[in-house]
Amino acid sequence: MAEETLISYDKMKEQAERELAAFLEKGKLNDEIPLPAFSFEKGTTYVSFPLPQLGDAAVKGILFIIKKHIAHVRIHAFDEGYYAFQALNRNMFNTENMLDNFKIELFGLTNSSRVEISKKGSCSQEEVNLIVEIFKYAHSSSREDPLVRLRKLGASVITGSSGIGWDYIAGYDEVKRHLRESIILPLKNPGVYDSIARMTRKVFESNRPRAILFEGPPGVGKTTVARIISGEVDIPLVYVPIESIMSKWYGQSSQNLSGIFDACDDMGGAIIFLDEIDSLAGSRDQNMFEATRRVLSVLLRKLDGIDAAESTITIGATNRKEDLDHALISRFDQAISFPLPNQSERASIFSNYASHLQLEECAHLGQRSDGLSGRNIKDICEFAERRWARKILLKKIEMAPPPFDYYRHALQLWKK
Repeated sequence: MAEETLISYDKMKEQAERELAAFLEKGKLNDEIPLPAFSFEKGTTYVSFPLPQLGDAAVKGILFIIKKHIAHVRIHAFDEGYYAFQALNRNMFNTENMLDNFKIELFGLTNSSRVEISKKGSCSQEEVNLIVEIFKYAHSSSREDPLVRLRKLGASVITGSSGIGWDYIAGYDEVKRHLRESIILPLKNPGVYDSIARMTRKVFESNRPRAILFEGPPGVGKTTVARIISGEVDIPLVYVPIESIMSKWYGQSSQNLSGIFDACDDMGGAIIFLDEIDSLAGSRDQNMFEATRRVLSVLLRKLDGIDAAESTITIGATNRKEDLDHALISRFDQAISFPLPNQSERASIFSNYASHLQLEECAHLGQRSDGLSGRNIKDICEFAERRWARKILLKKIEMAPPPFDYYRHALQLWKK
């Protein structure tokens, strides 16, 4: 078998930089993304460059590229946050000096993911091609559809009408008024708000809200309201569960959060809904892990700082406002409280989920459901429906909605 032709370091560097400069110029990325760093030290070639993201998809994509260019490769390390792949000798059974072979390391343990490539001596043409292709893959993926990037980060994206309106939320008239004034009107009429700011301020800056805090116990409709707002103003809702951001690897959680904000900006704006934000960014007065501190730092910058997202509004939801960091609370333009529904509101919620019941029957249920949330009432109605469906199937009786007694009994069981 013929030996591979090796390319001198200077020629390798010149070739790779020329191809990658053309790639960046074509994608209009030459002002945003630097070329890889090349060096030749103590007889070893080194190449390194940052990665926009190091998720599962990126690792699989890079591994696929490696297999296209290197016939035999071993996985040297494969732990979340650090992956290393090393070329074997041409004779797979000969392990002599194998550690001098072409090696690719992927690092994602810090706030900046990166690729590091090394080889004792010079590289072959196939290895130069591999370096070029990995760089192109990494920075092509950074320009992929923001919706795809958001889903890879674990966020759910809801676009278009949600199919539910304000009548879906019973009561809460004062809350709805605050929501219309603080979120919906500015989003629907940005020009009016900007014109007022230009007339009143020496130096123009937007007076439109960037961040709103929803506070209240679980099940009172905070998430549902965010969906209604998104549908009314026709802006995508990006729902971010905390578990999609947090990672056991140092720096990865803050990188995930920053990636979500960046993708929303690239999408042209969105409503980001951060559920259980107290779990994401607690108070620095408490004993805070360094990883959580970094997440909080990113959140503070994105809400109101140098890196603030211009076209995105953030809604944070919590049922423990007292646990939030004071600096974070100050970043929210307004806090809107969602209390548990009162008696008449509970009756209206029952009528939403059991529209066939009489008004006095809903009033009876509302009176006896003190302390329950809208979600609790929905669960009670669903339980009554399931029990009634079971009776229809077993007794083979005529199809009809559940009678009032089934709802009353379901409520009694719940209260126990």
